[in-house]
Parts: sequence; structure tokens; C-alpha cells
Amino acid sequence: MISTPAKAPYRGPERRRRRRGAISRLLTAPLPLDRIGRPLGAMAVTIARVWPLALALLAVGAIWWIWAARIPVITPRHRPEALWFALAASDFHPPMTIEPGVAVVRGRFNDRTPAAVAVREAMHFTDDMVIEERPFRVGDYDVTELWLRIPPGNGHWLVLAWMEGSDLALVSFRFASDETELSPDEIRWGKRLMGHILVPEYFRAGSIPTIRLRAPGGAPPATFGPKPSR
Repeated sequence: MISTPAKAPYRGPERRRRRRGAISRLLTAPLPLDRIGRPLGAMAVTIARVWPLALALLAVGAIWWIWAARIPVITPRHRPEALWFALAASDFHPPMTIEPGVAVVRGRFNDRTPAAVAVREAMHFTDDMVIEERPFRVGDYDVTELWLRIPPGNGHWLVLAWMEGSDLALVSFRFASDETELSPDEIRWGKRLMGHILVPEYFRAGSIPTIRLRAPGGAPPATFGPKPSR
């Protein structure tokens, strides 16, 4: 019988079994279907609940957009009208009724006529009607502020006038009141009104403020007053 010689033992460097890396474990590990299923189910329930509300909001937004698109947008022809638009675009809701008015008087004065003189000639009021008068600077123009008493007991006028070259420009606001003297409310709301419109950027020579106003009926509001209740 021929004997087979014994296999010589391996004398080379020791070989170790490589440990499985993170990527290998990730690829071969079973999917945690039970853990995935629970969040997906909860998400589906949430979507089913929110979806009708989202559709309702989209419908309301579409209706509002169609309604807003039908309202005409108007632009001012001159600076006094731009100030009227600026006040209309602001959140100005006094407790009393205020009627605005604007005017530009051309061709009656020269460029050296003070606004205080020109406005008296244009509006035909006398000094005994003046409650307060104050000049100040706004942007590129000298503005005259006047509070006028409207006889007999028809309220008070706040007039803001300035000269643009030889043209008299003015905005006026009639405050409904039965009192002879100015009330604290009129003074307070007159200051708020002026804070909205006497902005230096609105009084730059050579340019009209670019104020676009969405106006139902194609006209700015004829009066300012308390905010409508809903």
C-alpha cells in the first residue's frame, strides 16, 4: 500500500476573516417593514384629513384673485392726488368722518408767491377763520399747514399747501364737527393723517409718487371714517 505523505502545515502569514463593514450590513440586513409601515400609515391619515382643507384654501385664493383682478387700478395725475391715494392705501380709520379734497391751481401766481398767500387767494378764507398756521419743510418743498374754522359750525378744515414753481398745490381734509374749537381727537387724528402723507419721498421735485391704488368703482374713497365692522 502506498502511503500518501502528510500535507505540510501552512507556514505563511496568518489570515484573518474580514469583519463585515457597515455598507455590507446595510445591504444584507432585512428591511424593517413594520417600522416603515407605521409612519406611512400615519402620513396617509394626515394627508386624508388635510387634503380637503388645502382644496378649500386653493378655491378661496382663486376666488380672491379673480375678484382682485376685476378691481381697477388707478394712478395719480399730480402730487396732491398721489397723497390722497397714499392715505387711502394706509390703515387710516379715524372715529370721525373726514372728507378729502385735492387741487392744483395753475396760471394764477408766480414762482415767488408764498403758499400761505396763494392758498388764501384760491380758497377765499379770511384770517378770522384760521385756528392754527405753521410752515415747515418736507422734501424739496415748503409746506404750509392750516387749521380752518368752517362757519357756521360745519366742522374744521386741515389744509396742506405748497408751491410747485408758479402752481399752487394743496390737499384739504374736512373734519365733521359741531364744535367751534379743535377737539383733542381732531388734533390727534390730524397728526396721524399728516404722518401718512407728509413723507419726504412724496415731495421730490420733478416726479410724482408712483402710488397705484386698487379702487372699487375706479375712484379713491370720498370719505375716511371708522373701520367697517365685519
